[in-house]
Amino acid sequence: MRATKEVVRQRIIAARDLIKCHPLTPELATELFTSKGMGVFHFSAALIEWSESELNDVKRLCVQAYKNAWHLPRLTASALFIFLKHMQVRKAHCPWQY
Repeated sequence: MRATKEVVRQRIIAARDLIKCHPLTPELATELFTSKGMGVFHFSAALIEWSESELNDVKRLCVQAYKNAWHLPRLTASALFIFLKHMQVRKAHCPWQY
């Protein structure tokens, strides 16, 4: 199980890095990350029990990916909701909230 968790983690990292300097719109980049990175997690989540610390690590990687998708600096606050000037809201989903 540990090997499977590491494969899932590495694929999430690869999907995160895939959209690091992308020419896509933020919505398309988010969709790409969700399909590539979260797809592998969703499959494994049904088969493997994840600890809270492992889920927090996956969540941290997902937040980094959402920052990449929206071209935000790495030091941007990692809150799940980011309110913009015109009351627009961007929401980064945790992988287990789908």
